[in-house]
Amino acid sequence: MNFVKENFFGFLLVSSLVLFSVILNKYLSNNNILISAAFICILLGLLVGNLFPSNIKIETFINFSLKKLLRIGIALLGLSLSLTELYNYGSISLFLIVINIIIAFVIIKYLCQFFKVSNNLGYLIIMGTCICGVTAVIATSSIIKSDKNETSYAVGIVTLFGMIAVFTYPYLANYYFDLTPDLAGAFLGTAIHDTAQVSAAGVIYSEIYNSPEALNSAMTTKLLRNSFLIILIPLIAYLYNKDNDMNVKKSVKDFFPLFVFGFIFFSFLRTIGDGLITDTSLINHWKNSLIFAKEISIYCILFAMVALGLQTNLKNMVKLGVKPLLIGLAASTSVGIVSVVYLI
Repeated sequence: MNFVKENFFGFLLVSSLVLFSVILNKYLSNNNILISAAFICILLGLLVGNLFPSNIKIETFINFSLKKLLRIGIALLGLSLSLTELYNYGSISLFLIVINIIIAFVIIKYLCQFFKVSNNLGYLIIMGTCICGVTAVIATSSIIKSDKNETSYAVGIVTLFGMIAVFTYPYLANYYFDLTPDLAGAFLGTAIHDTAQVSAAGVIYSEIYNSPEALNSAMTTKLLRNSFLIILIPLIAYLYNKDNDMNVKKSVKDFFPLFVFGFIFFSFLRTIGDGLITDTSLINHWKNSLIFAKEISIYCILFAMVALGLQTNLKNMVKLGVKPLLIGLAASTSVGIVSVVYLI
């Protein structure tokens, strides 16, 4: 109860924007204008967050939405697919994830040397682009002891190109993969950096093109990609400084997205339920429960999308240096192109 009282204004703001987005989405859909509620949530969050000064009273709930509610929403998405589907979606994208990591690593390392950008900033951009966006940047910064400016640069680059991708890639995915929603989802999951951004793009695609398969595929791909944090954190630590005794285990433990296991658990629960529940009346209750869980999941993600917009400072995006921006652009573009070519 104390949490609710202390964060009432934050809850009121975010929930109001979500409610308005859902109502506007339904109104536009009735008039054959296909704009996703997630798209509207991010856009409203950007407008409100950048037009009005930040208020300490709402920051706690914004962080709660972007971290806790998003993770709950993603974990509950596991109920949307069985373990067989989880395996199928993962097998489509596993090799592509490895290819993208290698290509992005090589391109960013070369461009950092060419533009004489610091190794620290290069490593942060590599991790943010290859694995899980902002989380990977923060995890890496704790190991290589980068300064705040470098960390802010990397977070800004990941956020900037990720937001551009959120607003454009769902339509690009439909252009190339309109008949294969699983491949559309795999593209979104491999080509967009941050988990929150992939969630947004997946929901946008799912709502506009009525394709829950794409959302499931996108999140499965992204969570598989996040798992590579276990491999790349030690690798970055080794490359950065072979001699220093760094607490790599602690960094992996602190920043590894544990909701990956929640997603797998709920997928396992879905598989068991589909297999054991055979009575007709129980089947109806089971299906209704799955629909209800999916609705909760989507609304958790929508809350996170508003928070994502509210936390994105457009003025800071403008202040980014040209060279790191060019490196981020090259990395993002190359990952997107490779993903399309591989999946076609």
